[in-house]
Amino acid sequence: MNRRSAVFAGVAGVAGLAGIAVAVPLLTPSSGKAAPAAMVPPFPTASSEASPEASSGTRAPRTLRVMPLGASTTAGVGSSDFGGYRLPLGRLVAARPGYAIDFVGSRAQGPMEDNQHEGHPGYTVGRIRAGVDRWIEAANPDVVLLHIGLNNLNRGGDPDQAADEAGELVDRIFTLRPGITVVMQGLVPSTPGSKDQDISGAIAAYNRNLKRIETREQGAGRHFRFVKAPWLTPADRADATTPAELADGLHPNDTGYAKVADAFFEAMEQAHSDGWFGK
Repeated sequence: MNRRSAVFAGVAGVAGLAGIAVAVPLLTPSSGKAAPAAMVPPFPTASSEASPEASSGTRAPRTLRVMPLGASTTAGVGSSDFGGYRLPLGRLVAARPGYAIDFVGSRAQGPMEDNQHEGHPGYTVGRIRAGVDRWIEAANPDVVLLHIGLNNLNRGGDPDQAADEAGELVDRIFTLRPGITVVMQGLVPSTPGSKDQDISGAIAAYNRNLKRIETREQGAGRHFRFVKAPWLTPADRADATTPAELADGLHPNDTGYAKVADAFFEAMEQAHSDGWFGK
């Protein structure tokens, strides 16, 4: 499917987000109209024209197939254009040499041309585990960016059990793609939850357990890295000098997503430096 015709408008079913409505414009190659300015690719994609290096005979950077995998944060809920962290992350990678990325997944959302992902609003870790075999098989990613577990904790789930399920998911990804790189970002520690509750304690326990997954996976020789999520300012703590970085009780806003992208980018840079992406 052409990326410009890929459409996703399914976030209205997000648990705990009643009242959110989403409208994503449908673009087709046969419309005869120029794409709106918002659809102009903000960063180079795998389908972009050849770079000057490639035309001069210099080897072009390797393009990695990167699957953003998770729930509504992966889909970009809370950002102004549903670019989420993928939009700023794509720009960060495009500004550095060494490798390029091509986002892959069965869904597409955001103002950029390269807007594919595997973000499923409302999904718990178990539901993501139930679909991961077919998603990985279809997309053949080189890198998976994981952000999972918030729906478990927001619904009162046990953080230890959620982390165990996350570990099982990670193991399954490596079974499906043994040479893959997996970067898992923890949950934002300042996330209050969407049901007038304080889930910060559960998030802290969950994140500690995710860090243990890194010890286990790296001990087995797998390319896995856990990265701490940034602390983002909730709306009720914002003021004139400290603007809000969370759009609601669960999701970052544009400023918050930029910080989430920074965390993923630093982990990818380290993976590249360690030679995890190959030649």
